[in-house]
Amino acid sequence: MRLVNARCLGTMCSIASLIAVVIVAVAVMLATQVRPASAEEVGQGRLRVKGATSGSNTVVMAWHGEIAAPMAAQISEAFESRKAGATRFVLLLDSGGGSVAEGERVIDVLRRIKQTHELMTAVAHGHKCGSMCVFIYVQGHERVAALTSAWLFHEVSRVDPNTKRIITLNRPRWEQLIDKYFVPAGISEAWIADMKQYTFGSDYWQTGADLIQSSSGIINKWLGNQRPRQVDPPTAGPSVATPFAQQS
Repeated sequence: MRLVNARCLGTMCSIASLIAVVIVAVAVMLATQVRPASAEEVGQGRLRVKGATSGSNTVVMAWHGEIAAPMAAQISEAFESRKAGATRFVLLLDSGGGSVAEGERVIDVLRRIKQTHELMTAVAHGHKCGSMCVFIYVQGHERVAALTSAWLFHEVSRVDPNTKRIITLNRPRWEQLIDKYFVPAGISEAWIADMKQYTFGSDYWQTGADLIQSSSGIINKWLGNQRPRQVDPPTAGPSVATPFAQQS
């Protein structure tokens, strides 16, 4: 299937608006002013939140790191404290996966958000969404991702807490998750059947472009390979003799 520019997909203004929201959301999350939703963080994962500002009805949340507690609690806290001033929540994801149990708790929270608000999920340029992260991602009403994003599919595994090495694989549990979350989200059953054959005891990697070309249904809207660079001109003040560093 040939990649089609979003401008050619119909409902042009709506799609352009959605993509603009994601681009702005990514820029916001890179800003130093964005702070964690909670002072207490467990493990490597962290949630950062930017509340709706004047003239904006969108709350941006970004999770970076392992799917683990307190991800669900932090997203729930962010939603409850900001839902009155917003109509849309955006969840940016950059995770290789993690706990199935915590992932399902996150999905429960996202389903609660969807009852009253629009939910957009997104994976930005160069970011990844693997394993349990994908089941979370497909909860979005709108699912946006970059062509250069990385996606990982594999069976549920059990890890030794001491060595951190995989000791067992649980394919039936993984297939239960597919039936529970992929099929209701409209993911192509033909694509699921094709994907499964590459996951017997294996990691199966795809790019965002791969998922779109194969008509998987995972990604609804895509972000192209070109992204404007943000340049912050130096503030006015006394001249400084030190030269600026050169970077490619």
